[in-house]
Amino acid sequence: MGPFAARSPSAVSRGEFGAVVVRRISVLLEREAIPATFFVPGHVAETYPDLVPAIGAAGHEIGHHGYLHEDPLALETREAERGILLRALAAPDTVAGTRSVGDRSPTWDNSPSTVELHLEEGFRYERSLMGDDLTPSWCRVGDHHQPDGPYLSGDSVDLVEMPVS
Repeated sequence: MGPFAARSPSAVSRGEFGAVVVRRISVLLEREAIPATFFVPGHVAETYPDLVPAIGAAGHEIGHHGYLHEDPLALETREAERGILLRALAAPDTVAGTRSVGDRSPTWDNSPSTVELHLEEGFRYERSLMGDDLTPSWCRVGDHHQPDGPYLSGDSVDLVEMPVS
């Protein structure tokens, strides 16, 4: 979803429902003593400033999930992606004093720059790739997709991929 799609009443209502359901899920997680990660878009942290501190106070992790649920591949430059990344990281830090160390892309997609930007910003893990269903692996940079041949894997880096599945 691009920044203009966030003007949609449907998108706004999903954000509102997210705030409702987080409270419901938190009750269940507390009852069962289960820690969880909540991947929170930056604008949600700013719109509901009591939400992120409550999640953190309950012992849960706050993960990065874009600012306005942007698609990294739709951004035109590495610097545009960096700007959104920094804005999204600043929101939970401002309202709750917490810095995200994990990412789940809003679209389950990364740009060719995403992993490098995550490393630059101190991320420890990523949850958007689908190379396995159960086994964590190392993210890579420099993968090459030949139009008429096999994929060529790039170099592994110090960023763990926790599979989507």
